[in-house]
Amino acid sequence: MAESMQDAQNRVLALNSDDRPFFYEPTAVGIRATWKYADQKWLGFFGAGVRQGSYDLYVTLDPDDGTWEFDETSADAEATVNADGLHGEKKWQSGSQKSFTLNKSFALASESTDRQGTHTGQFFGYRFDTDEIKQPLIDALTAAGYSRKKGFLGKLFGG
Repeated sequence: MAESMQDAQNRVLALNSDDRPFFYEPTAVGIRATWKYADQKWLGFFGAGVRQGSYDLYVTLDPDDGTWEFDETSADAEATVNADGLHGEKKWQSGSQKSFTLNKSFALASESTDRQGTHTGQFFGYRFDTDEIKQPLIDALTAAGYSRKKGFLGKLFGG
């Protein structure tokens, strides 16, 4: 039998730590996990730029069935200016995601902001892996007696 929603939320909230680049918070229907994985500005030899990226994982808990389901969104924006002019790009995605990104760059000057504050220097970058934010959450919910909600085909074929 699954724990109450509040007990399951408390298990997940206990995972929050200043050592992690993301955080979990309760919602009326479950949990929200947020990771602002890129917030950077740089000045290079031939231009300058700004990059921002974030990921949100919304978890809906059903204590009666002892199930959970995910809804994922991510947003990524970058703007650069160089000899060719001003360039910009913005992406947004919703739905199931599996992503891993590693970015390391050099600039004359850079500024990155994360949960520990703002850092300046010549090297900047970020690392982002959806499994890093999902797996501890899944483990905590499993320990609380919850399992992933089966879709129509999963119910039909017993998967």
